Amino acid sequence: PRLPPGPRPPASPTPTGDARASSCAMAVAVAAAPPWAAAPGQRLGDAEELLSGRGTYAECGAVYAALAGEVQRCGPNDTALEVAPNRGESGGTVPEVGAVVVVRVVRMTLERAECVIVAVGDTALAEKFRGVIRKQDVRFFEVDKVSMVECFRVGDFVRAQVLALGDIRSYVLSTALSDNLGVILARSAAGGVLEPISWHYMKCSITGEKEKRKVAKPAS
Repeated sequence: PRLPPGPRPPASPTPTGDARASSCAMAVAVAAAPPWAAAPGQRLGDAEELLSGRGTYAECGAVYAALAGEVQRCGPNDTALEVAPNRGESGGTVPEVGAVVVVRVVRMTLERAECVIVAVGDTALAEKFRGVIRKQDVRFFEVDKVSMVECFRVGDFVRAQVLALGDIRSYVLSTALSDNLGVILARSAAGGVLEPISWHYMKCSITGEKEKRKVAKPAS
């Protein structure tokens, strides 16, 4: 006689949407192990687990690519990410710690000058980066006597050096590290070009009036 069929084994549970999404995310993470290609603004990882290196910036708890290129791990124990620009592409230059940059002052307070970085060395930037010159980074001597409005004015072009990375694509700048750092181009209240006449004064080409600035040593 034929035996009755036994109980069927329980069916495997169908994966939920969250489980499928998690599996996809894991697959993408595995596939995206450095090096890989990234586009500007692409999210690269969590800022709590990874440091922001060259060609990247940290914002809102994440690390993003600042330019198109190949993502690579660097730093101690490969804990940092950097983006190496694609060959032959323009706009790949980004400010780095120690780099000399040219900035335009856009806002002044009693404690700082807020700037937009327009060039790194002799290379103009296609992307916008912000910088700040703090009162304590204007010069090394008599820091307590520094008056920001006597060193810079809105609209001045200043040569500075990148001191440190700030937050959200912002850089801490200094004009105290060299005599070559300071105001390189400015206009007077009358609209004339200011010409350097000393470390602390520039003269209006129209009226001859003097205005105070933190003047950069003229390029030889």
